[in-house]
Amino acid sequence: MHIWRILKFEKMVSPWLLQLLFWPAAAASIFFSAKLILDGYVIGWVPLVVGTLFVRVLFESLILRFRTYEKLQQIEKLLQRQERGG
Repeated sequence: MHIWRILKFEKMVSPWLLQLLFWPAAAASIFFSAKLILDGYVIGWVPLVVGTLFVRVLFESLILRFRTYEKLQQIEKLLQRQERGG
């Protein structure tokens, strides 16, 4: 059942992919910061905090769009049931 919903674009794959891609993006931010710190740059702490936070906020905002769409679909289904009297 779920595979058909995915193939018919009724179920979105992007939120799952975004959650999966978040971790490499966060790791890249942390790795870049560690490299700067180990190379002696004091400013390396800035991307550690700001970069990691930015990655989190970016991915959350993208996922929020898909979750909003899913909730709107649920509301639509409930309204259709009410219209049919069920």
